[in-house]
Amino acid sequence: MVDALNVVLGDRAYRDVIREGSEFAWVEAEFLVSSDQIKRNLQDWDGPLTGLITLTREIRSQGASKVWINGVPATVQQLKTVGDVLVDLHGQHEHQFLLNEDHHIDFLDAFAETEAEQEVVRTTFKNLQMLENRLRTIEMDQTQFREKFQLFQFQLKEIDEVEPVTDELENLDQERRVLENAQRLNELASEINELTPTITGRVGKILQFLAELGEFDKEADGYLPEIEAASVSLNAVAEWAEIFQQKTQADPERLELIHQRITRLRHLCQKYNRSLAEVLSYREELKLWLRQASETQPDKDGLRRQIVDARVAFSKSAEKLSQKRTLAAQELSRQIIEKLQRLGIPHAQFDVRVTQDEQADGAVEIHHKQFVGDHSGMDRVAFWMQTNPGESMRPLVRVASGGEISRVMLAIKASLSGRDRIGTVIFDEIDSGISGKIARIVGHELANLSRFHQILCITHLPQIASLANQHYRVEKVLQTNGRAVTRVTHLEGDLRVEEIAGLLGTGAKTAASFANARELLAGNA
Repeated sequence: MVDALNVVLGDRAYRDVIREGSEFAWVEAEFLVSSDQIKRNLQDWDGPLTGLITLTREIRSQGASKVWINGVPATVQQLKTVGDVLVDLHGQHEHQFLLNEDHHIDFLDAFAETEAEQEVVRTTFKNLQMLENRLRTIEMDQTQFREKFQLFQFQLKEIDEVEPVTDELENLDQERRVLENAQRLNELASEINELTPTITGRVGKILQFLAELGEFDKEADGYLPEIEAASVSLNAVAEWAEIFQQKTQADPERLELIHQRITRLRHLCQKYNRSLAEVLSYREELKLWLRQASETQPDKDGLRRQIVDARVAFSKSAEKLSQKRTLAAQELSRQIIEKLQRLGIPHAQFDVRVTQDEQADGAVEIHHKQFVGDHSGMDRVAFWMQTNPGESMRPLVRVASGGEISRVMLAIKASLSGRDRIGTVIFDEIDSGISGKIARIVGHELANLSRFHQILCITHLPQIASLANQHYRVEKVLQTNGRAVTRVTHLEGDLRVEEIAGLLGTGAKTAASFANARELLAGNA
């Protein structure tokens, strides 16, 4: 099951996952998440992103695998990007957000709650980039500039000659459908016109009869408003049908013009590899670029002064964000160490390191030193750890075992207390090397964490399993044809007690083990 989830989250898929005798393997997973969260991480995605995200992957014995996100074809990289946002999977075959050092800064920012500072950094950096790009454009080699200017002029002229209009393709397609079906539509409207007088006449008779009946039975009067309304509606339909019939006439010449126009618009879209809306947006970009490029005697000195001011503003915002991260890193390190020691790694040391890279032409300048800077600020964040006394601190990815990694993630998640935005965390092998009291502590930490995330835990320890809200037994069974299949059973009531009892001791299910199992489950009530 974990392997299947890895595949649908974008990990490499091998053909040996296909059952012998089958042509393909199909994996699908559904997640209920914030669509805004996905959009922030999948900016090049044009498909639908509702609250229910469905990820699908098909691995074929022949040919490339296929990927869909909400039913729309996607790439494996897009699938992996979404998967990194949706799930932290920790175990023997890790889908490990935690071991990707690029994401350590996200954990720290979630803990430090730096959203406001990050927004200022992004805004000031974007402004600095815009000014620097403008200066580079002005200083561009004249030959290259002239070629680019002429190309953009040609493209703008080409688009203007077509004169595309917003939503034009959709409107033309609708008109085309009407004209192609004009005869049938006209016949339908004609039928309505022919039927309506007869029907309205009969409705009028019904009104007359009801009025007479109403003199003897008041209940008949109650139907008069509805029949009168029906009569009004029928007359309105007749008027509409007559107008529709008059305006819906076969027009081969107009239909041919529409076909030609649609062809021309689609050719334009294909040439620029854009939708019509994107072509219109590109036209505005061309106009803006050409207008700015046409400015005579650009004030490069004034622009350089603006860049200096923009770099100062960006540097201040990056420094402020860095200071907040540095302070938060110390507290996060302390909390993680405390939790790791409680979770059975007694000699654990943990360091959230915030560093900066000096660079001669860096975007950030502080105290006459220049540093690398971008939309995330000036910091690099990395998790370092020591698990045994006498060892040196090393990057987390090089020091921790599978079971320790799971407990590190548990410690980090507990420290964040729901401030990060990944919805599902899966722990496999979190019970590696622990038992007894430590296992119970791990279980309680998982239970606390489940208030903020969906927690899926694969465990053989009753101290952990007994604290879960839902239990599923996963087992391999042989079918009558001798083929092995994985069976997942939802356990309720006495089945939960029986399964926990089976995990206790040697696995023998005795009265004592059943009593112990009930006691463990009662501790979670």
